[in-house]
Amino acid sequence: MSYKNKYFDPVNYSLTWAENENFNEFLNELTDVPESKSLNNINITQAGIANQSINLKIRWFQNEIATVYCEVELSVSLHWHRWIHMSRCEEVLFDASEQIFDNLDKAAIYIAEWLKMKQWAQSSFVKIRAIYFMPHLTHKTNRTSYDKVYLISDVALRENKLNLKTWVQAYNITACPCTRTYTKFSVVPKLYDLGLSTDIINKILSTTLTGTHTQRGTIKLLIENNEQKVTHFDLFGVINEATHLIFDLLKRPDEHDLVVRALSRPQFTEDVSRDVVEVLVKWLKDKIDDSAYILVESILNDSIHIHDVKTVIESEFLKLVTEYTNE
Repeated sequence: MSYKNKYFDPVNYSLTWAENENFNEFLNELTDVPESKSLNNINITQAGIANQSINLKIRWFQNEIATVYCEVELSVSLHWHRWIHMSRCEEVLFDASEQIFDNLDKAAIYIAEWLKMKQWAQSSFVKIRAIYFMPHLTHKTNRTSYDKVYLISDVALRENKLNLKTWVQAYNITACPCTRTYTKFSVVPKLYDLGLSTDIINKILSTTLTGTHTQRGTIKLLIENNEQKVTHFDLFGVINEATHLIFDLLKRPDEHDLVVRALSRPQFTEDVSRDVVEVLVKWLKDKIDDSAYILVESILNDSIHIHDVKTVIESEFLKLVTEYTNE
């Protein structure tokens, strides 16, 4: 006899003599409370687990396999089930930890598909935040610095429709253009007092790097509806070109080079976001669909103010291309 879906509220079920015919079967099915009907007809958009950690095996550079530490959120929609089966979420994750994936997006899609099936759900949602120590050559001494980068794959699988968000987040440094400009020209009266001509003063100003305040920040670049054409490393390449990414390992020539590059190309947070879009359009125009959603977020921990500063650009990719080419 099957007891599945029979009980509206298993915890308060009233026994009859019929259960004695096969009590073990009855007990097993009655206590499978997640499979029972909900106590009302209200659907749940997402139910699952968060703040879980797992190691995943991913193929990175030159087909080498790296074990990557990941923070994971898993959830499914509930339409008539009372609860999710918590253990099945863990089973899916542990199964994934034994696989080898070509990239993080494919790992997230694999988990979403398996989770949806195991939970008998209409929709599943997976967010993987991988902490990867990116091999990053310093500009002067060519030392390899392993710098922390966040690689995120965010999957929503509704029915058979897949929505994929691929994004990266890294740390950068900026130099303030305002103070650098003010500092540069504030010395002009003293140079005139020394008897220098305007031509000589202009030569001095063009060859001397004046100081300004600098700040560390984070830069995030996201692409949605990507269809797995653009990888996390494509996106990292974009932000590495558009911003001054920082290094954990810097010898003195590298420190000097990073500071000089930041002073030579000072950026407001608005500049950071716009420069990322410019490189994205130049480098990846042929790989990104016109309808793809793009988000760039720059946050700087301002060094001379208590507050931070933030700039966001979000748009359909075609609009960004149009804005850039019509510049």
